[in-house]
Amino acid sequence: MFTVGQMVWHRDGKRSGRVLESDSGRVYLVQDNGSELDFPETELRAAPPAGASRSPAPQQAGYAPPPRILVAADITPEHSKVLGVVPVRTVQAVAALYERRPGARKFSALDVAGKLNVIAEITAVPYRTMRECRDRPGELGLLMGKGLADSQKASR
Repeated sequence: MFTVGQMVWHRDGKRSGRVLESDSGRVYLVQDNGSELDFPETELRAAPPAGASRSPAPQQAGYAPPPRILVAADITPEHSKVLGVVPVRTVQAVAALYERRPGARKFSALDVAGKLNVIAEITAVPYRTMRECRDRPGELGLLMGKGLADSQKASR
């Protein structure tokens, strides 16, 4: 119903933001102050309620909201498909770096959410970007390769 980047308002008129993601009837948005919220799709409107401001305050230049950490409850079949698109060599390199950390478990023991979080952290490619590039594996591989190379340099 809502598209990424679209401005939406909560039905109470007190909260608004730009859509980051919409998944299974839930809409994730970022407010002008950078905080992220999520609401059921039915509680949001594309037009501001009476009395609410239509034009949001401009975001600070260079500000990027912090990445959202996935939890097991977030996982849908789409998340598993995105994980399956990550190049095998990238997954192997991420697993090796992850398992070198003090107290780290085996990468293979992590659930889908854990694997996606570790991949996003080590490659510096957030899940949203992975999802957007799932139909372009070459581009995804290049993005992840750069982040992975930077991570390997930092760990030496």
